[in-house]
Amino acid sequence: MKKIILFIVLCLGFFSSFSSWATDDNVTKKIDETLEKLTPAERSALEERLAKTRKANDNPFAIAFYRPTYVMPFYYTGSPYSSIYRGHTPSNQNIMHSELKAQLSFVVPVFPQLFGNPNSSLNIAYTQLNYWQVYASSQYFRETNYEPEIFYENHFYRNWLFRFGFDHQSNGRGGELERSWNRAVSSVQVSGGNWLVGVKAWVPIFKGQSSDLHNPHIAHYLGYENILFSYKLHNTTLSAQVQNLESGLNRGFIELSVSHPILKHMSVYAQYFAGYGQSLIEYNHRTQSVGIGIALSDWL
Repeated sequence: MKKIILFIVLCLGFFSSFSSWATDDNVTKKIDETLEKLTPAERSALEERLAKTRKANDNPFAIAFYRPTYVMPFYYTGSPYSSIYRGHTPSNQNIMHSELKAQLSFVVPVFPQLFGNPNSSLNIAYTQLNYWQVYASSQYFRETNYEPEIFYENHFYRNWLFRFGFDHQSNGRGGELERSWNRAVSSVQVSGGNWLVGVKAWVPIFKGQSSDLHNPHIAHYLGYENILFSYKLHNTTLSAQVQNLESGLNRGFIELSVSHPILKHMSVYAQYFAGYGQSLIEYNHRTQSVGIGIALSDWL
């Protein structure tokens, strides 16, 4: 099933991205008609986000957000993975249920208008996820995950976006607490005026230098696919992510979030997480968490 999902995503993106090269006008016309039926004619949320990214790229003092960027000073986990940290915390403190969770994520188009095409680019992106035991007697970062990416992006049709590239996820700890993997990743996003759907699939690569050394069963828990749905109701953004559907949600996770603007560039933000992989070190540990804070960006 996972290979089929990956194959479909890759083929859809590749075929659609280069459909303008097709020599058969009938084939191109059929593709256009199909995509026309699947997406609305109005300017979509995806189009708005891409316009903001291009605008930020023209300003050396601006930043283009990639995934949601937020800080949740109040983040509560019902069953933290206490045993894995035993002997690895300051003064051997126990893991507290309450902590601060924060994520920073941005993207930089390195080669915009790749090959002279205004709708394609080669991008780099970086996402960092932090869990800070700020309420402990001796505060420390329980876990930090780093995820650099490089990917080809093609806005091949109105309201459609295809990406293919490579990413690396790790916690940079070294030793027995090291967690990391490398992936070849492909995704397709489609959007309407107030909604966005994304399907992402991946396969682990260079396993001998990463995942096989530290976490050989990570794909069993975190799967090979992620589905995102985001919807804007008036000014409130509701989002859901589901990962590792192949397991019947026995593994993987569900993440729900809601944000509502309180200032021009700031929203109140709440998140609920249930499943495996809250952070890399917990890829094989099931948790259930809820948090609230502020966000500078969301999926929409």
